[in-house]
Parts: sequence; C-alpha cells; structure tokens
Amino acid sequence: MLSTSLSRFKNYWRRFSGVEQKLLLVLLVVFLASLAVWQTQSRAGQTETAAPGGKYTEGLVGQPKNINPLLSPANDVDADLTKIIYSGLYDFDSTLNLIPDLASQLPEISADGKIYTIKLKDNIVWHDGTPLTASDVVYTYQLIQDPEFASPLRFSWNKVEVEKVDELTVKLTIRESSATFIANLTVGIIPKHIWESVGSNNFALSKFNLQPIGSGPFKITEIKRGRDGDIQTIMLERFSKYHKGEAFLDGVEFKFYETNDELINAYQSRSVQGLGYQPYDRNLFIRPRESLRKISLTLPQYQAVFINQTKNPAGLGDARIRLALAKAVDKQKIIDEVYAGAAEEAYGPILPRYLGYHEQIPGADMNIYGLDRAKQLLDEAGFPINPETGLRTDKEGRILTLNLATNNFSPNVRVAEILKEMWEALGIQIILNIETIADLEEGFIRPRNYELLLFSENVGADPDPYAYWHSSQVRDPGLNLTSFAVSEADKLLVEARVNQPAEDRAAKYRKFQELFVGQIPAIFLNQNVFVYNIPAKIKGLELNTVVTPADRFANIDNWHVKTKK
Repeated sequence: MLSTSLSRFKNYWRRFSGVEQKLLLVLLVVFLASLAVWQTQSRAGQTETAAPGGKYTEGLVGQPKNINPLLSPANDVDADLTKIIYSGLYDFDSTLNLIPDLASQLPEISADGKIYTIKLKDNIVWHDGTPLTASDVVYTYQLIQDPEFASPLRFSWNKVEVEKVDELTVKLTIRESSATFIANLTVGIIPKHIWESVGSNNFALSKFNLQPIGSGPFKITEIKRGRDGDIQTIMLERFSKYHKGEAFLDGVEFKFYETNDELINAYQSRSVQGLGYQPYDRNLFIRPRESLRKISLTLPQYQAVFINQTKNPAGLGDARIRLALAKAVDKQKIIDEVYAGAAEEAYGPILPRYLGYHEQIPGADMNIYGLDRAKQLLDEAGFPINPETGLRTDKEGRILTLNLATNNFSPNVRVAEILKEMWEALGIQIILNIETIADLEEGFIRPRNYELLLFSENVGADPDPYAYWHSSQVRDPGLNLTSFAVSEADKLLVEARVNQPAEDRAAKYRKFQELFVGQIPAIFLNQNVFVYNIPAKIKGLELNTVVTPADRFANIDNWHVKTKK
C-alpha cells in the first residue's frame, strides 16, 4: 500500500515544472511554520483554572473538644476545625475587610448607628439538608448572651437586642453606636434544630461538639480514636450544597499529636503534608523541602511589657525609669534570637497597616534604642550605680529591684531571660516570675499583682484600643494591664468608637497615641507573625494577614491541587 502511494505521488510530482515544484515547497514550509506559530499562540492564550480533586492532610498539636463556634475560642484546635465546618454572617477578606458570607450583603445601619438589619442569602442549608434561616441566627446570638452557656464571646454581646424580622432577616439593636461591633458578626452560626434540646448543663458535654452540623464548605465524615480514647484523625469531605459553590478539594484530613516534636516527626515521615501552628523555636527543626511552602501571616497581636506603676511607685512611678527600661530593649535582638526573624517590631497600641496608625510613633524616644541615654536617665532619677555592688541604689541605699512576670510558654520564657540580661546590664536587679498560664491569670493578671508583665494581646480586626487602654478597664475583667489613666485619652477613645467616617476615627487614634507615648505605660516589643507550613502544591491560599491562626482557612473552598486549561 505504502509503495503504491509513493509511486502515485512521484507521478503527480513529475507533472510539475521545476519552478512549480520549488514554489510548492516554499508554500509547504510557510504552511508548516504558520501551523507551529498558531499552536504556540493557542497554548499561550490558554489559562489554568482550578479543578476538583485531591486531598490535604494537616497535623495539629492538641485534641478537639468543642467544635462549636460559641466555645471554640478557648482551644486553637477547636477554632481551626470550627472555621472549616461553620459559617458566619460575614468573614474577612485577605486585607481584613468585612465581606458577606451567609448574609447577602453588608448590613443596613441606621442613621444613629445603633440598628443593624441583615438579610440572609436564600436557599442555604445545613450539612443535614435542613434550611438555615433567621431563627438559627437569633438562636446563636441569644445563646452567646446567656451566662448559663458560658461562651467566652458573651462580653461582646451583652448589650445587644436580637430580633427575627422574617425567615431571612435579622435586626440587631445595640445600646451605643459602635464602629467595632460589626466584627462580632463573623462568629459561626449554629443550627437551632440540633441544639435547642441541649440544656446549658450539657452544652459543653454534648455529642454535637464532636459531631458538628454546620453550613461550611466541609463536613465531618469519620473520626478515628486510639486505644486510650484520644482522637487520632478527623476526616472531612466537601459539602455538595455549600452556598458559595462546592470546594475544589475532595477532602481535608486532620491528624492530632500530643507534642510539637511528634508533629514534626510525622511531617518528616510524610504522615502529614502540612503543619498547623508551631512555636518559633520548633520551626527551626522542620527540614525544608521543595514541596513545602512557608507562609508568614501577620497577626493583629503585639507582645509587650505592661508596666503597673501602682505596684511599685518608687521604682516605676518616675517616667525617667520607665523610659530607661524602654531604651535598653534591643527589639531586633529578641526577634532574631527568639523568633528566628519571623516577627516585626512593634511601637505602640495601634499596629502598622491598621486604621489610625501613627507613622511618627516609631521615632518616639521610647522606641529608640540607646544604652547610654538609658543609664543617664537612671542617674537623673536618683538611682546611680553603687561601685561596690554594680547595682543601682537610691540615696537611702535601696536597690532598684523590679519583678517581671510571664507564663511558661517557651518563647515567652526566652524573651523574659533576654530582657533580664538587658536590664541587669543597666544595674537593675530583675526577678523573674515564670508561671503556668492558669497561675499567671489567677495569681497575677486578674488581681493586677505584678510590676512588669510580659504578655501578648490580640486586638482583633478593628484597631479600637478602648478595651486595652481606657481607664475604666484597669481592673478585672478589663484588659487594661497597666495603670494608664489619662482623661483626654479616655475622651478620644470613646469618641473614636462611634460610627463615623474612617478618617475621623484615624485622627482621634493618632492624637491618642501622641498622649500615650509620653506616658510610657508599656514597652512594645514585636508584632506576632503566624508561620504556616503548607505543601507548595496547594494553590488558592491568598492571604497576607489574619485575625487568628484559624483564619488561614477563610478561603479553603478555593484551595486546589488540580488545574485544567
């Protein structure tokens, strides 16, 4: 067959003249070249889009106990799982702007800023197929408010009236106009038909805390336990009726470990693909692979030394002594040695990139490192160096001694030790109190029984510093951990909380910071960063900042490992 075809081709070819044969060859070359160019351009014009398929496995340290939005803030593992399984009325985007989730649009807010009217999307269902309505929203918020259910979120909801307008509309009325209240609407909604038969005494013990029915992109399909009863694995699959459209990943699997070392070993042995939170000192032991991607997500959280002047007025009542302590702190040394460079310097109560941040605060005297100036300030405050002891004493011979308290979380212990070294280099005697988290809370923070407190505060998506720096919050359960009380600052903080244009709020916050740095009520060290270890093959995770580590899952419905042209 082939020889016959070739013979026929030769007979046809001989019928053409030499000139015609050359012309035909040229045309053939041009055709083939054009075809190649067209194919190349066609490929270049194609784009890759996400496609369904694949699974992601992450390791976490700890045990799930209450996969429930009303209780999960008390446990990081619960918070992670809750974020994937439940949905709130709103969520934060990659730059911490509020966007609708279960709600169909941003709330309608009355002229006086006190009434929020919220419309739900239609046809949303729970994982069991039951419709999600305004009744579920009202039920969730009222449970948060009920003290018998002991939700850690109750403080943010205790002055809110919740009302169902119709099956898809909710009205919230707050007593005072508040620019910060709207952030509370990101809490996950729980199903009334599941929980209404569970009383307050059994709320934290209910089986539904480990068999949750949510409305999020994934639902639990299997829980595996070890011989001791501890949960080893939780498997989730995508929810086919998710209101934003099906997620791309087929499923997500979480494995749980007792210690960070066990989790790292599981990663090294490829039992897990990604790692949840790891202390900075343990991150150094994670052997890098080309397949691992480390994402640094800034948190609205600062670590600081809070100064309680009332506990030691002789040693801390003089602003010169507080300023000397601040100027002796080498923040970058702490960031490099404790956090392996994975943190940013902090300078004041409002962090960079947040509404009202004052660009001149980093240049304030308290934020400029200078040992010589620190020593001079202590001399001026009446505490010169005693040449015999090398310690600073006043004219009565009393040694300048300060107590620094913190918890036994390993990075905090190391920071406290470095601060002790820095301040003792000035001739100040430093006594460390390293406590368990519970003992620090009960024995030191709640009664304000400390002179210096090394602690971290997460201020949330809105920069409102009222809860942390208004004078009304200096006693428990307030969060003002210092004795800072300035009437003009109080006035600015109250005014800036009211619903008003962002530029007006920002102006008041800048004035507040100018008053703040002159008082030196705290020494700011660093802004925390969450380092997330995730496989490079996971695409679609587009975040640069989060409110809490659990928010890394905010757009998990868009994560994917497969693509199509």
